[in-house]
Parts: sequence; C-alpha cells; structure tokens
Amino acid sequence: MRRFHLLLPIVGILLLTACQNTKKELTAEPVDTDTVIVDADQYLLMETSEGNITFKLYRETPLHRHNFVKLARKGYYDNQQFYRLQNNFTIQAGDPKSKGATRDVPLGDNDVDYTIPEEIQPNKYYHKRGALAMASYYRMEKSSGGHFYIVTGFKYSDTKLFNAEDAYNKKLRKEVFDSLTQRYSPQLREYAKDTKRNMAKIREIKKKVSEETDKVMATRQQFHYTPEQKKQYKTVGGAADLDGYYTVFGEVIEGMDVVTKIEKRAVDSKLRPLEPAIIKRIREISAPIQQ
Repeated sequence: MRRFHLLLPIVGILLLTACQNTKKELTAEPVDTDTVIVDADQYLLMETSEGNITFKLYRETPLHRHNFVKLARKGYYDNQQFYRLQNNFTIQAGDPKSKGATRDVPLGDNDVDYTIPEEIQPNKYYHKRGALAMASYYRMEKSSGGHFYIVTGFKYSDTKLFNAEDAYNKKLRKEVFDSLTQRYSPQLREYAKDTKRNMAKIREIKKKVSEETDKVMATRQQFHYTPEQKKQYKTVGGAADLDGYYTVFGEVIEGMDVVTKIEKRAVDSKLRPLEPAIIKRIREISAPIQQ
C-alpha cells in the first residue's frame, strides 16, 4: 500500500474480501425513513480495546448512516474484531463471526443478508484520513450492509492526485460506454456466435459507441479535487484511489491516535492482526463540545 501503483489491485482484495462471493443472494435493505434524522448530523462513540473513537455521521448519506446506527443499537458490532489492518490504508471490521473468534477461524466472508444503495459523493465526502466508509460487493453500486472501514492512508503528491483524478474520469467514461453498449446487446450476442466472421461488425459497433460516449462526456464536467481536498490529501493524507468507488458516510473527529494504534499492530499474510483489536460497543452520543 505504500506505493501508488499497488493501490488499485489491492483495492479489489480489501473492499471487500469479505464479499468474494458476488453471486450471493442479497436484498436491498428497506430503510425506515421515519427514524432517519435528516436535519442534523449524528455522533457515535466506539469503545475499543485500544481506546475510544468518536465519529460524526453525515446527514447527506441517510441510508448508510441509519443502517450503521441501527446495527450499533442492536449490538451487531459489540465484541467484533478488526479483522483486516492495512498499514497506510485502512482498518476494517464488520464480520459477525469475529466475536470471540480464535485465529483458526477464517474471517471476512460473513455479513448481514442485505446491501445498501450507494450514496457516493466524492466532490463532498472523500477518503481523507479518518474517513468512515462501507465496503462493497458491487463497487459503485451497492454497499455491504455490515462491513465498514476507517481510512488511515498516506500523503499524496500532486502527481499521484492527478493520477487519481484521471482514473476516476476514465471510470466515469467507462460507465457511460458500458451503458450505451447495452443498446446493441442483441446484435453483439448474435455476432458473438461467429466472432471471426463478424469481427468487422463488432468493431463498427464499438467505434459507434465510442463516438456516442465522447458526445455524452463532452456535456459533463470532469471530476477534479477541490483546493481543500488537495490540501487534505497532501498534508494529512488519505486514500484518494478509493474515491468514487465506495460510500463515505462519516469521519473520525476524536481518537485517530487509537485508529493508528490499531493500524500498526503486527499482521499475518492475510493482514489479520496477530493479537485481536476488539470493538467493545458503539453508542450514540450528543455532539462533542469543541475545544
């Protein structure tokens, strides 16, 4: 994780190895909107074996916020372990079978039985150091119902931030390209029966879709980090390569020293800590008094 070019391949491993089986039947979680507070931020205190961590949850990501609070109220996270620690990247938890699990019990493949629609807002909520986000089975589409991570990250150079922006814009173009390609699915399926004979026709469709994609992208504003985001990534750090893939729904406002203490634990080849770091419980609190 210390080198920029290693980040993207590892992203697919981390977020989420707990969700390797993407064929698992999952349903969208119906949200009880009557209990979602939409006009105020919420605050949670996570008590861990290493100390306390205080989170602010954003009002503009109500589905994720409500789900996280709901699980906390139910005690879902009580006594869970942080099962994956990736130095200079993230710490991750959310496996219900991690409660009291010994080292011979594999962790990371267990979750609640639903997903959450994405609420990705990289222009506003991004993967700065201390960001709280949900892992995903289907990045850019749905979040895991239970697995979350806290960003530790590293400090970015201007070049690395430019590369992160460029990758995000290419990803947006691919989404448009894939969407437009769906219009030609019947022809492409037919041509695929004899690709050798129909290769010219397939290439013609791809060329046409590419031209249509260019027209769509010309009407859209390219993604660029704001001056504040650039300053944050360059001076404090984070994981910019995750922006646009996963939903950030909160941030650490107190206790990053505890997060760092957990992050620096010795881990095995699967990034599981040799000695467990435990979430004792998570409870709702009032807004902390700013010093």
